[in-house]
Amino acid sequence: MRFAIEAIALATVLAAGQICAAECTQPTPGAKSALSIEVYRVQRNVTLGSSLMLKVRMTNISRHDISVWMENGGSENQYEVEVRSQKGSLPAVTKYGETRNRHAHLEVMRLQDLVDTGSCVTLGSGKSIVQQVNISELYVFDAAGKYLIRVQRPDPQSARMVKSNVVRVSISPRDHPNVRLAQDRE
Repeated sequence: MRFAIEAIALATVLAAGQICAAECTQPTPGAKSALSIEVYRVQRNVTLGSSLMLKVRMTNISRHDISVWMENGGSENQYEVEVRSQKGSLPAVTKYGETRNRHAHLEVMRLQDLVDTGSCVTLGSGKSIVQQVNISELYVFDAAGKYLIRVQRPDPQSARMVKSNVVRVSISPRDHPNVRLAQDRE
């Protein structure tokens, strides 16, 4: 019975958060997208065990100010992140990434975790929000190789998903010759 009450309370808080976000964005059916998203690599060389950082630029391409819902917490909370190996497989998801991607276990969630989850931010016409996103917070990169990464988020004007460009990142083993050359220069 207690779990059922907690589940109902959780659903109520989630619905309230969605309503709050909807009031912020006020999408219009058939409207043109107001956002564009671009992703850039931050590091030239990424080795196994190091953080994989990307720079994400979200730009208002409309001719008017828009309100954008921004989640509290790290920049990885602002976007859905898609990662695939060059062969098409998904890397393992971290515990934080599992929760962030809405695979949370209701029995361990607390209502306090969902209250005050974000706020509306005004983004002027032609203005951008630039953030560094630590992809390693969401995914486990335990194998060297090439990975394709894209981010996306709902457009506040049209409610359609706005997808970024795809960035190709190579992760080298720790004893790779390029890594040794870079370390020798330091």
